[in-house]
Amino acid sequence: MLFRLLLVLKTLLLSLFFSSFVAWSVPAYAENLKIMIYGDSLSAAYGIPQQKGWASLLQQKLVSEHYQYDVVNASISGETTSGGASRIRNALSQIKPNIIILELGANDGLRGLPIESMIANLNTIIQEGKKSGAKILLVGMKIPPNYGPQYTKLFSQSYLKLSQEHQIPLVPFMLENIAAKTNLIQDDGLHPNAIAQPLVLDNIWSQLKILLKK
Repeated sequence: MLFRLLLVLKTLLLSLFFSSFVAWSVPAYAENLKIMIYGDSLSAAYGIPQQKGWASLLQQKLVSEHYQYDVVNASISGETTSGGASRIRNALSQIKPNIIILELGANDGLRGLPIESMIANLNTIIQEGKKSGAKILLVGMKIPPNYGPQYTKLFSQSYLKLSQEHQIPLVPFMLENIAAKTNLIQDDGLHPNAIAQPLVLDNIWSQLKILLKK
C-alpha cells in the first residue's frame, strides 16, 4: 500500500515538473515595435502604387534584415507642418510608435510660408514625440532656388538647427542624388517616381538604422 502511494506521488511530481518545464520553455512573442512615418506626399507614395513607395520598401527591408518592427505610414499628401502639429497627439495615442520618421516641411516651403512658423510646428511635433517616449529621425528637404537665396538657405538650415537643438539624427536631404535627375522624377517635376523609391530609402536608412534595435 505504501509502495503504491509513493509510486503515485513520484508520478505526480514528475508530471508537474515536465508540464512546468514545457510551459516555461514556450517563448512568449512580444508585439513588434512600431515605426510611424509622419510625412506628406513624398512619403505617401503619391503618383505610384503604394507597394512601390519607400515606406513599403522599408517594411520589406526590416523583415529581410530581421528587425521586428511594423511600419505605420501616417503620411498625408499636401500636409503642412501646421497640419502635422495639429494631429500629432491623436496619431501618437492611436499608433504608439517607438520611432517616428518626421518628414514634413516641403509644402510649407513651396507655399512660401514663414520659416519661423515651420520651425515652431516641427518643434511641437518633436516635443510631443519625445514626451511619448519615441525616438525621432528628422528628414530634411530643400526647395527650388527660385524662392530666393535667403529663403531657400533658411529653409534647409532649419532642419539642421532642430536636429542640433533636440539632439536627434537628421537626413539632410531626402532627395539627395534624386531631385536633379529627370529620369527619377515624375512629370510634375516634384515627386520621385517608382524607380527612385529605393534611393529614397537608402538616404533614410543610413540614419534610421542608428535608432533600430534587434
